[in-house]
Amino acid sequence: MFPISKSPNSIDTEMSKVVFLPDDLIVEILSYLPVKPLVRSKSVCKSWNSLISDSKFGKLRLQRSTRNIHIAVIKHGSGYPNTFVTLPLNHLLENPSITISGNSYHRLKFNEPSRIIGSCNGLLCLLDHTTMSTVPKSRFRVWNPTTGIISEKFGSFNRPLNWSLNCTFGYDNSTGTYKVVVLFRNELQIFSLGDNRRKSLSFPSSDQSFTFGSSHVNKGVHLSGTINWFAIRHRFNHDFVIISFDLGTETFKQFQTPRGVDEVTDVELIIAVLMDCLCFSHNLKNTHFVIWKMTEFGVEQSWTQFLKISFQNLLGDEHSWIYHQYFMFPLWLSKNGDTLLLANTKKDQAILYNLRDNREERTSVDGTAWKKAICYVQSKASIC
Repeated sequence: MFPISKSPNSIDTEMSKVVFLPDDLIVEILSYLPVKPLVRSKSVCKSWNSLISDSKFGKLRLQRSTRNIHIAVIKHGSGYPNTFVTLPLNHLLENPSITISGNSYHRLKFNEPSRIIGSCNGLLCLLDHTTMSTVPKSRFRVWNPTTGIISEKFGSFNRPLNWSLNCTFGYDNSTGTYKVVVLFRNELQIFSLGDNRRKSLSFPSSDQSFTFGSSHVNKGVHLSGTINWFAIRHRFNHDFVIISFDLGTETFKQFQTPRGVDEVTDVELIIAVLMDCLCFSHNLKNTHFVIWKMTEFGVEQSWTQFLKISFQNLLGDEHSWIYHQYFMFPLWLSKNGDTLLLANTKKDQAILYNLRDNREERTSVDGTAWKKAICYVQSKASIC
């Protein structure tokens, strides 16, 4: 069958029915597309290709990418290689006992000891430990699970034996540079991944000293161009503070924690970022799990205790003993604040807690290191 030819009048009539969308509306629509359909849309026309490739458009998409949150975890094998795998968060919410090996979207195998040290703008920063040489070395790589692109290795440096590195991945908004900050006692080493520069910086603490918590449970977190750690300040009394390092100005600030928090031990304080706010959690007298939120970043008076969950509700029959066995890490809180995702150090499982119903569900994925899990958003960002 051949196509039916149309008269010029009929073509004009159909053309008159074509709806032309304003440029602003096209930008709005495209900014909500997932990455793969968005990349395909670049071939529609030159103007769309130019728009989608523009850095301003990329920033707009990141602001709207909360619905595209994914989780990256490690699947253990029999020795190396292990594998980083990711899955959409909404899949986990729909089925907490999801089998990651059968439903994961992106994979990355590695032959050397490796871990994820942070996520930023859809990029995951990996820390590799090389043990082939006489002196162990550590190197950074950046992986975008959405595009599948992984960078060459950056920042090779000698790693002291038996020393767990406290590393945090962040983004300098002022220069558009991705950086890794490594905490060596009271000194920082800053790696700029774009130009592969390295810089050392000491804390300005001539009249006081700080002790930082274990890097296993108390790593730094990135928020709005800053890296933030919990520390114990030694001056007159030992008290908890949050030390904030601005990646752009390379200056330090200190924030006091709310009153009463000093009663908890330092190993029980876990710093996190939830709903784009600086937060920390702790065990309250072995009866409740508490999360504080700084509703306005940098303003000490804005600390709010916004979650207080009974261990009996959170851990069920295990609550009488299990909080002595491991620490819990808040990974994600839903936008409406009714669902909390927690990882822990004792078992390779996570807890999904419904705050409205006071109901918890456990994941049951064998071989998954949830204590090393991290959330990220889909993007087409790169360090180039």
